[in-house]
Amino acid sequence: MPAWPLQTHLELGAFPPAVACARGHSASVTLEWGLAGLTETAKLLTSELVTNAIRASERLTSAADAAIVPVVHVWLVSDQVSLVIRVWDGHDGMPVRRDVGPDDENGRGLMLVESMAKEWGAYRKETGKVVWALIGPDS
Repeated sequence: MPAWPLQTHLELGAFPPAVACARGHSASVTLEWGLAGLTETAKLLTSELVTNAIRASERLTSAADAAIVPVVHVWLVSDQVSLVIRVWDGHDGMPVRRDVGPDDENGRGLMLVESMAKEWGAYRKETGKVVWALIGPDS
């Protein structure tokens, strides 16, 4: 297992504006870490993963607990060559890549992640799940 000495974590409320915050964080961090060549891909994949996490989090709230704000967590880790983006949300449902038609307005996020990442996947936690994507210089 390679060492991943560079790490950062961001916790956000599961609201649509969080996507821009996470994307900006990814951009800043990749530049700070000397990974400018990964910045655009990192921004795009972070946006997709956080958008999916926010949509999954919407299923957690009901009228009874509307005062509880769900959160999403974003971690970026790097070995100074590659970058792993991990996004947690509190919903237990695992992501499913769908085949979509040209007129569909949604459903392309995981197709995009799959096509741009070297690897991607998901795993369950005690509560919720983490969806991750690995990108590198040849992603």
